[in-house]
Amino acid sequence: MNRKKFIKSSVLVAVGTHFSLNSKLVGLLELENIKTENLLGISQSHLKSDTILLEEDTYEAFLKMKSKALEDGIDLKIASGYRSFKHQKAIWERKFNQLIKTNNSTKAISQIITYSSIPGTSRHHWGTDVDLIDGSVNLPDGDLLLEQNYHGYAPFSKMRSWMEDHANKFGFELVYTQNKNRSGFNYEPWHYSFAPKSRSFLKFQLRENYKRAWDNLEFDGKSEMTKKFMDTYFNNYGAGINPSLMPS
Repeated sequence: MNRKKFIKSSVLVAVGTHFSLNSKLVGLLELENIKTENLLGISQSHLKSDTILLEEDTYEAFLKMKSKALEDGIDLKIASGYRSFKHQKAIWERKFNQLIKTNNSTKAISQIITYSSIPGTSRHHWGTDVDLIDGSVNLPDGDLLLEQNYHGYAPFSKMRSWMEDHANKFGFELVYTQNKNRSGFNYEPWHYSFAPKSRSFLKFQLRENYKRAWDNLEFDGKSEMTKKFMDTYFNNYGAGINPSLMPS
């Protein structure tokens, strides 16, 4: 859930990078399906490499949805798709190191997870999730991924309405809804997930083997994250989503 400002002249695509694993983490991964590496944002083996990195079935479904949207005058563009661990780590550490100048670590982490995922836990690692804008309109100034750009007479409001009516026909569901009873990250009208794949990925992420692998990742602020904190985080943030995206 990166909040960076996007350049108007092009849609930015996160380019994944390989990450060097320490020996302990490699040992854990060798006991598991390669999906462990995929969900941590370390391996791109599950992605289709083309103009953008997405999980293969997600990529094919997105192209079909994009084609249908074009018939209705909407040009679906991916502002952010796949995001590697290294990329998410850079986002996290930039925010964390800025916030701890005026806050303690606990408060800094609490502020960051209003929108940004902890490295190694982001749904964007999976290649199933996309942040969408409409390329057929004049782009607003500043940060494109703001709620105000998707409602009322805002530039992306037509796209939002179209997605609400058609996205599920192609397997995509809004992740962070406006449901006030939902826990976790704030409402994001731009963030959609390919449910047929992301449900199984989430089920895998909630397993203890995945969590043990995550324990071996390193980034600023991680030493403050106790097991109790992370269990709460996975329950409230990982599972604090649209019910249609929860695994059975």
